[in-house]
Amino acid sequence: MTKFVKTYLPLIFLLVIALPQILEAQKKSKIDIKNSNQLIIDRDINPDVTKFIGEVFLTHKNMKMYCDSTYSNEKTNEIEAFGHVHIINADTIHIFGDYLKYDGNTEKAELRKNVKLKNENVKLTTDKLDYDMNLNIGYYDEGGTIVDSTNVLNSVIGRYYTDQDLFFFKDSVVLENTDYTLYSDTLKYHTENKIINILGPTRIVNEKETLYSESGWYNTQTGISNLLKNNTVNSEEYQIKGDSIYLDKHNELAKIYRNIELQDTVNKIIGRGHYMEMHKNTEEAFLTDSALFIHVGERDSLFLHSDTIRFEKDTSDFKRILAFNKVKFFRKDLQGRCDSLTYSMKDSTMRMFTDPIIWAQGNQVTADSISIESQNNAIKYLHFRSNAFLCSREDSTLYNQIKGRNMLGHVSENHLDKLDIIGNGETLYFPRDEHDIIIGMNVAKSSNISIDIIGQKIDQILFTKKPDGNMYPVFDIINQKRFLKDFEWREELRPKSKEDIFFWDTSIKELKDKLKKRIQEVLPEEK
Repeated sequence: MTKFVKTYLPLIFLLVIALPQILEAQKKSKIDIKNSNQLIIDRDINPDVTKFIGEVFLTHKNMKMYCDSTYSNEKTNEIEAFGHVHIINADTIHIFGDYLKYDGNTEKAELRKNVKLKNENVKLTTDKLDYDMNLNIGYYDEGGTIVDSTNVLNSVIGRYYTDQDLFFFKDSVVLENTDYTLYSDTLKYHTENKIINILGPTRIVNEKETLYSESGWYNTQTGISNLLKNNTVNSEEYQIKGDSIYLDKHNELAKIYRNIELQDTVNKIIGRGHYMEMHKNTEEAFLTDSALFIHVGERDSLFLHSDTIRFEKDTSDFKRILAFNKVKFFRKDLQGRCDSLTYSMKDSTMRMFTDPIIWAQGNQVTADSISIESQNNAIKYLHFRSNAFLCSREDSTLYNQIKGRNMLGHVSENHLDKLDIIGNGETLYFPRDEHDIIIGMNVAKSSNISIDIIGQKIDQILFTKKPDGNMYPVFDIINQKRFLKDFEWREELRPKSKEDIFFWDTSIKELKDKLKKRIQEVLPEEK
C-alpha cells in the first residue's frame, strides 16, 4: 500500500491538476484548410507556419473562409489571410476585407482595410473591424458606416450584436434619413424593428424643426418616438420644452407631459402647464393641468390661467388663443376674470365672455362681454358691450358708479384716460373740492356721457344732452339712495398677484395649499 501511494499518488495529483487544461484543449477545434492551389513550407525560416496560395478555402466550427492566400500556424491555431478575404459565419453573416488575422482558440478575427459586414438587412463598412465568432459581436473604433433599408448611420465607435440585431454607437454619431438627420453622442439601433434608443445628447433635424433630447426612443418605421430627458423642440416660430414628449410623425401628433413651456417667439407669447397636445396638420394645440398663458409686454407681462388653453387658426389663417372654464388674468395695471376668453392675433384683441370683470386703476368694470384691444403690444381700447357698469371705491362706504348700454375706454400708456358711455348713461359719484374733501353726491342720467379720468379720479364729465340729475349735499347723502341698480362690489374676486390667478374661489385655503407647489412649477421666477 505504501509503495502504491508513493508511486501513483503523485501521478493522480498531476492528472487532477492537468485535467481542466486537457478538457479545454479537447474543446478547441483546429482550423481546417480545405483547399488551396499551392502549399509552401519553409522549416528554416518559420517551421510552424505553412503558406497556402491561391483559392484558399478553410473552415473552423461554424465559420467558412475564402481568400487569395493564408499563413497557417498549426501550433498556435492561428492564421493570417490576404487578398479578397471572405468570411461566412453561421451561414448568415458575411464579412469581407483585404487582411485577416484569426485566432482559432479564442475565435476572434481582426479584419483590416476595405472591411464590409453584411447580413440580410444591414451592411457595415469600415477599415478596421474586430469580430468575435463565438459571441457574434463586431467592434470598430476608428469610424464605420451602417446602411439598411431606411437609414445611413456613421459613428467613430460601433458595436454590432448580430444575434440581437443590435448596434451600439458612440462618438460623433450621424444618422441620415429621407425625412431628417440625427446627430448624437451615444445611440442604440435595432436593425430588425428599426428602433433608435437615445442614450446621450441628440439632435434630430428636419426642414421645419430641430429636436433635442438626452434619453428616449424613436421607431423609424412607425414614426413614433418618446423623449424622456431634457427635451426641446425648436422652429423658426416657437420652442417647446417638456419632461417627456410623445411624437407621432405620420399622424402629426405631439403629446407633451410635465413642466411644459411653449414660447412663440414671433408673437411674444409663452404657454406653460403639465399636459399639452399639438396637431401639426391643423396647427391646433391645447394646454391644460395648471395651464398658464403669458403675453410678454415691453413694460409688464400679462399672466392668464384657465382650465384649458387652446391654440388654433381662424378662417383667415390668423392665430387665435381660446381659454375656457374659470379664466383669470393678472397684470400690475390690469386684472380680470370670466368663464371663457379668446385672443386673436388678427386684431390683437382679447374678448371676454360669461360674467366678465376687469379691474384697472381702482375701477371695477362689468358687462355682458368685454374686449381689450391692443396696438403695438400696448392696450389701446376697452370695449364694454351690453349692461356695462363701472364702479370704484371713494371711501369705506361710498362708491363712484357709472353704467350704460355700452362703454368705450381710451387707454394711453397703460392708463385709462377717457370713458365714453353710449346709450342709457347713468352716473353716481362723489366730487371733491380743492382740499380733496367730498362735497356731495352727484346723480345724473343722459343717453351719452364722456368722462375724463386723471390718475384714479374722475376729472370731468361731459353730457351730450342736458342731464336729468341732482346734486345732494354732504349732510343729505345718508338719506339718499347711494347705489345704482345692479351695483355689486366684487373686490374679493380680484387676483392681486400672478399666483392668485390659479384660485377661482379665494376663500378655499386648502386648495391654495395643495396647489401652491404645482403652480410654482409653471410660474416664472421673480427677477
